[in-house]
Formats: sequence, C-alpha cells, structure tokens
Amino acid sequence: MPSCQQPVSISIPFCDSGTHGVYTASVSRYTLSHAVPHLTRLFVDPDELPNKGPVLSLLSSLIAAARDSTVKADNAEDVFLLPFKDEVLGVLIAGLKEQSSLRPAIEGLNGMVTTPVLLDDQEIGFVVQKVNDVVSSQQEDLLGTRCSSSPLSPGCFSLIIAP
Repeated sequence: MPSCQQPVSISIPFCDSGTHGVYTASVSRYTLSHAVPHLTRLFVDPDELPNKGPVLSLLSSLIAAARDSTVKADNAEDVFLLPFKDEVLGVLIAGLKEQSSLRPAIEGLNGMVTTPVLLDDQEIGFVVQKVNDVVSSQQEDLLGTRCSSSPLSPGCFSLIIAP
C-alpha cells in the first residue's frame, strides 16, 4: 500500500521591496507561454471544430486578464502577451468569420486593442476594419435575407429599435 504523504506548502514571503511583483510577472509570463499556444493550436485543430467558440472565449478571458495585469505598462517589456501578438491576432480575426466564434473573437480583439503598448496604430486600424467588415455584412444579412421574409423577426426587430 502506498504511504500517505503530507501536503507540501510553499510560502512566498511578501516584502515591500517589490519582489512580489517579480513573482507575479514570472507566473504571468509562464502561464501565457503555455496557455496561449495551446489555445491557438486547439482553435486551428480540425478535430476541435465544434469547440472554436469556447476556445476563443477562454482565450479572450486570458487576454483580458493579461491586459488587466499590465494596465501600468510603460514599455513593451511589461506586456506579457507581446510575444504571441501575431498568432493571437490571426486566430481572433479567423474567429470573426464564423457565427459560433464571432462574439468571443470580438471580445478578444477588444482586449487586445485596449491593452497598452500591445498594438500599434496600423494594427488597431486593421482590427477596426475587420470588425467593421463583419458588422457591415451582418447588417446586410439582416436587411436582405431575414427581413424580407418577416419584418418582425427577432434580428430585424432589434436592428430597427437599435439607436
């Protein structure tokens, strides 16, 4: 029979000299370096097609958490998502093309755009253009296809009353 072992606890002392921030930064970098590549691989895996929306939802939450931990970022070194920027941006833009992953893709893009120092002006413009293209095509679909058969269908009604 295996012997029972006592749980091991690790204590990281907190001191005012700033070492707590170093531990947090290290954990953040480590977490992102493992989670982001895993989630992006899941998104592009054809076997995970039904899970694209939930995968992007998790990725969007991770982006928001990374953004919130770098709100005071003064330079690019403090933005832990920076090494994965292109990969994540590509996955989120691809997510805009499918209805099941549209909302989490927009949430993720919002998180990236609102992360200080992460995207430059040209990249932000690219994101805005892609989201605008999706919004325009969604409006055309609502006005052209669904609304012609039933003017009071839920999609058209919300479009009519939207400010």
